[in-house]
Amino acid sequence: MSEFMGSWLQFGAWYHFVLGIGILVKEKGSKGFPFAMVAAFSGGTLIIYAYRLFAGFEFEFPLLNHGYVPIIYLIPGSMQYTIEQFLSTEPVSIGKLKRLYPTFVVIVLLVSLQIFYPQSLEQSMNDSFTGLSFSIPEYFALLGCLYWVISFLWMIYQYRHILYNNPNEEAKLGVRVLGMILKGNITFASFIFVSTLFRWNSGIYFTAGIATLMAVFAFIGTEINHELFKDILPGLRQSYRTSRILNLNLEKLQQDLDYLLKQEFVYREETINLSNLSERLGIKDYQLSEYINAYLGMNFNRLVNEYRIAEVCQLIEQNPKVNLLSLAYQVGFNSKANFNVAFKSLKKMSPSDYAKLVGKGERGR
Repeated sequence: MSEFMGSWLQFGAWYHFVLGIGILVKEKGSKGFPFAMVAAFSGGTLIIYAYRLFAGFEFEFPLLNHGYVPIIYLIPGSMQYTIEQFLSTEPVSIGKLKRLYPTFVVIVLLVSLQIFYPQSLEQSMNDSFTGLSFSIPEYFALLGCLYWVISFLWMIYQYRHILYNNPNEEAKLGVRVLGMILKGNITFASFIFVSTLFRWNSGIYFTAGIATLMAVFAFIGTEINHELFKDILPGLRQSYRTSRILNLNLEKLQQDLDYLLKQEFVYREETINLSNLSERLGIKDYQLSEYINAYLGMNFNRLVNEYRIAEVCQLIEQNPKVNLLSLAYQVGFNSKANFNVAFKSLKKMSPSDYAKLVGKGERGR
């Protein structure tokens, strides 16, 4: 059994690294690609340290013996970013990278210990698991496991409407996969925490082995059905979009939006954008964006342009010889080029062609 465990840990480490290389080669340029790759390499690194504990070998340079510590902080941030990228149809803001700050802080602290207090790194994980008192890096690792658990508990709360109150039948498989990923991370982090706290070697090996087994099953599933994630993502993304507006009074939101567009003619404002319109409605900009996408079937720019072009057409019908550029500025366009592109997109003809048709007594529809 001991020999099998050693071989399985070696396989697990190599498997995660190969998986990371596979993501690098096959998924480059796709949403969530960079951090999915980081997560795979991070998993492989943790399993290497589990095998190192199993085999009893150590690195000569003390700092390397504690290289698993920043990895514990790296996994939550990279996994959260990856999940958000896959769920969202819009790019996740670069500000989300702040989730990697804890990793950088821990790296700086470990390097500082190596420089200014090197004796604090002399006790390796192998030494600790023989019954010695906790070292400073181990305290960092325990805090990292708590950070890992709390991060994914927060994600479960954040996606609670998707996981536990999801009316979208098409998203059921995706919901199960998302739930397994979130709860699996909490389970792994908890096992590492408990195993480190109680010096339970077998717990570390068990966690690494199960993580490898789950990764293998996921790979087999995608090989059996190459379209697996393509099949589950659309429904899951739709659920993610609608979940962000479930707490809104949608009927009132539509009434308020109609009032601003049809009574106050906010679309005529050249500076109108998603941010200032959502502020007038008293909601977040992402909520307005999701409402327009999910319930009106278009994006914000399309909605504004529809109202602008509709008014332009009405004014042309009243006076076919009107100055078209003047109309464009009147309804909120800031350039002739933008006006022409928007008009042609909606009416399938240029503004001048439409005016000519109206002038001949025809109606372009």
